[in-house]
Amino acid sequence: MTAPIANMEKYNKEMVKSLVDKIAFIDKVDAEVFVDFGCADGTLLGFIKKLFPQYILIGYDNDPEMIELAKSNPDNDGIIFTMDWAEVEALVRDEKRRGHHACVVLSSVLHEMHSYLSDQAMADVWSKIWSAGGKEKLFSYVAIRDMMVSRTTSRASDPMQVARIRQLFDKDKLNQWEAIWGSINENWSLTHFLLTYRYTHSWEREAKENYLPVNYEDFMASIPLEYFPIFMEHYTLPFLRRCVQKDFGFDLSDRTHLKLVLELRS
Repeated sequence: MTAPIANMEKYNKEMVKSLVDKIAFIDKVDAEVFVDFGCADGTLLGFIKKLFPQYILIGYDNDPEMIELAKSNPDNDGIIFTMDWAEVEALVRDEKRRGHHACVVLSSVLHEMHSYLSDQAMADVWSKIWSAGGKEKLFSYVAIRDMMVSRTTSRASDPMQVARIRQLFDKDKLNQWEAIWGSINENWSLTHFLLTYRYTHSWEREAKENYLPVNYEDFMASIPLEYFPIFMEHYTLPFLRRCVQKDFGFDLSDRTHLKLVLELRS
């Protein structure tokens, strides 16, 4: 049994704020069709539907349990959910013939895919997104939001920050985490830890998940030339900054998240 949420009103407000942040792309694109790649239970698309019922919304995921959850939620009525990428392609192409533009959304899924997919499977994901191999480009826009830090994060940690964490955080869990990812005396590891530490309720899973599989600079260099950025924000998530300040008494200064919107060159 999970622990009850102490302040449901505050929890719901934080959830809504998170969703607002996750759809920051919506006013940056001239699209009528949105494909949520890795849609899970459809929460993001359900939120978009409430605000913009005129849009055509498609959720894609490879987890049958999540797809069933999404389909069974009455708030998601009218949203298409599928595990079949060929179905996604057919739907988007039909809308393109009607003159509609499509945007594919990858919201907090890149780090999970890097953690659980092989290199070949990741290449297949990007082949789908970019319509590689000479295929007609499916998407006029690509919207990405995920955890990502700069190469400059690789440096020695502030010893006072390290001392606060070692003093206040569960020692066994921290030892377990450092055995996997390295000492928090190195700032990349410390930042990675600060992205992870709140999930003690699912520590066995979260401690092993790579939240920072690629740095910001290398990721930007990997984007095909056919796409160019029309919006970009590399920032420290305000909620995370507040948590670190409250729990450890110092300011998280490294940029931890990337919001990026790409447009297909005409």
